[in-house]
Amino acid sequence: MSPTAAWSDPVPASSGWTPRRHPLVATAWCVATALMIVHAAWVWTGNGEHSPARLWSDGAPFAVTLLIACGVIATRAVTNRHQRWAWMFFAVGVGLNGAGYFIYDVVAWSGRVPSASLADVVWFPVIPHFILGIWTLARARVGAMRTEVYVGAGAVALLAASLFAAAVGSGALTWDTDGPLDSLVNLYYPTLDMVMLGSLAAVATLAGGRLGRAWGMIAAAVILTALADAWLARLVADAGTDVEILDPCWSFAGLLIAAAAWQRPHRLNYRPLGLVELATPLVSMVLAAAMVVGAEVANLPLVVIVLAAGAIALSAIRLGLGLHSMLSAAEYHRLALSDDLTGLYNRRGFLQGVEEALGGRPPTAAVRAVLMLDLDHFKDINDGLGHQTGDRVLAAVGTRLADALDPDDLVARLGGDEFAVLTAVPAGQSFADVVERLFRAVRQPLQAGRIALPIDVSIGVTVESDAPEGTPAERALELLRCADMAMYRAKAERKGWTRFDPLGADQQRDALELAGELRTVLTGAPTTPAMAAADRSNADCGWLELHYQPLVAVSGMEGIRAEALIRWVHPRYGMVPPDRFVGLAERTGLVPYLTRHVLQLALDQVAVWRAAGAPVTVSVNLSASDMASPTLMDEVLDGLAARGLPPEALTVEITEQTAIGDLDTGRDNLAVLRRAGIGVAIDDFGTGYSALSYLQRLPATELKLDRSLTTKILEDPAAAAIVQACIDLAHTLGLEVVAEGIETQDLADALVDRGCDWLQGWLFGRPAPAGPVPVHPEYVREAPARVRA
Repeated sequence: MSPTAAWSDPVPASSGWTPRRHPLVATAWCVATALMIVHAAWVWTGNGEHSPARLWSDGAPFAVTLLIACGVIATRAVTNRHQRWAWMFFAVGVGLNGAGYFIYDVVAWSGRVPSASLADVVWFPVIPHFILGIWTLARARVGAMRTEVYVGAGAVALLAASLFAAAVGSGALTWDTDGPLDSLVNLYYPTLDMVMLGSLAAVATLAGGRLGRAWGMIAAAVILTALADAWLARLVADAGTDVEILDPCWSFAGLLIAAAAWQRPHRLNYRPLGLVELATPLVSMVLAAAMVVGAEVANLPLVVIVLAAGAIALSAIRLGLGLHSMLSAAEYHRLALSDDLTGLYNRRGFLQGVEEALGGRPPTAAVRAVLMLDLDHFKDINDGLGHQTGDRVLAAVGTRLADALDPDDLVARLGGDEFAVLTAVPAGQSFADVVERLFRAVRQPLQAGRIALPIDVSIGVTVESDAPEGTPAERALELLRCADMAMYRAKAERKGWTRFDPLGADQQRDALELAGELRTVLTGAPTTPAMAAADRSNADCGWLELHYQPLVAVSGMEGIRAEALIRWVHPRYGMVPPDRFVGLAERTGLVPYLTRHVLQLALDQVAVWRAAGAPVTVSVNLSASDMASPTLMDEVLDGLAARGLPPEALTVEITEQTAIGDLDTGRDNLAVLRRAGIGVAIDDFGTGYSALSYLQRLPATELKLDRSLTTKILEDPAAAAIVQACIDLAHTLGLEVVAEGIETQDLADALVDRGCDWLQGWLFGRPAPAGPVPVHPEYVREAPARVRA
């Protein structure tokens, strides 16, 4: 809650009153109002003297009116636990007021009424109960205010008391030594009225003048009571006798409080006090000063001057505290929008600045552009030289950017090693000029001890027209997003900088959408068309299935083998190839789910084939993250055991980059599989490092030559020599050799002549869904391949 929030009744809105919901209460209030109208008409027409008839027609209706109002308020106190004590105080005050006036009329009927009578004993607690009711009703929100708000409320309270004292006049505020009891009674009511009015003024100040309907009625009742008391005091001071004409004022005040008790309270609406908070102490000071200056002229009592002087002092204190709060708020606002390390704007401040720029007048003959900058290889600096050096680099880059740009440009550090710039590019200048200026500023080496650190940066550029729709706040967010995408594209393509490309953004958006759907598929979506049809909740994402490409045995090799290749059957995109979504899985951390999915499907299919009598061995690809998994190898073994499959039913394939990336971990995990009898193939050999010494260190059973090597041997002697050397080395190390990419008979014959053990390619069969029995092609020299089932 804001410490300067406006407030109203804290009662839930459901407790509001309507006549239909509380007919007895409404009827009672209407009866009391009718009695008040009759009472006012009787008194103001001046009927009768103090007689038994007048006692009934004057005193009784008045007392009954206030007692009914007391009952209405007390009923509200009983039914409302949130404000029970507040309304009980008001109910007691109104009830005592009615009882006191009934006693007064009895005394008046019996004879002359003294200044201090038995009625005053009953009346004395009335105003204190009203004061307690005011503060009890307000206490739910008063405790949240700042100190200066309380001081300002005190100033207003003193001013209100001073104005009331001036209205009462000096005659009613003097002490008569000949009649001390009468003087005590005459001073008591104006003094308590000043406290009551001051309390009401203080509460109104704390609420910023927004009290709501219930508080408005209470305020009207309090003011009416105080004015009636002031008028009575002046009449008594002037020896006036026609005081009965004031009776309806107190009666109406009681009815107002009764109506306020049953009003539907407003919901809390926390709003800054704004001009009211700033103007209140100034107005209080001016009015209080006027009271002091005019005291002698108007012959005002001393208490008026004392109260006004107190209001002036508190108003001055309030202004001083307010000024301090404003300065503190300005500093807090600056800190909330700035970056501690560089002193530049932070993300919040930058977005606010962009929003304000977009909401203002466009620049003349210039184009607004947002640039996103990200330091290259900053993690290496942090890890190698420590975060203290990294902080120095960030601070230096922030200073260089600010110095390289115009004073009107906006520079921010968004977080980490990301910076952003809002600039206006003149019509005669290109974006490349601005970017080159930033490159020259940032790329200067930074001396860190004896090391001259090279600093480089990737920059993404977007212009105002790239976010043409929406509010300024929405456009600011969109521009930052566009610049961010352009920056990451520049970093990925190592171009230094790129401008936002809407087409590329659409592709990136499609990729993100595809990644989300892939996550849905891998974390519990259907895996078969039948299951997709049965569960429409995920059917829009499609399902994954395996296609199998056969391996053909040559050179005396035996067995039925196939490689499992994942496919995504998508309802919108059709058959999605793995090169479109496997990379997404790697970037989004879904590879472990994908691998387990493929293993499950492949082992299920091998179990079906082997149950039909076909001794099939299936090959499944593993990624680098799979090789680092501490549990995957056990899951592979458990999967075989759960289906009753022998170890030779599975071969795992890894690329040479996968194995070499973490050689020790990869070798240990592969050794677990080899000891269990599972085959290990090094896939795509010849596309990466091709470090032949690693073949000796890895527990592999076969080597798969990539098509980039095998397809060139017929026309490139060097490629043929490399392939022959790889085959010979593999055989020397006891590895079988698989040649990939076989599409022609001549190529198949040439690779068989060089000693390949297995052939794989479109010549023998394209990847296809599994059938009831595995596809089993045979190699036949210089003749089309024969396929036997």
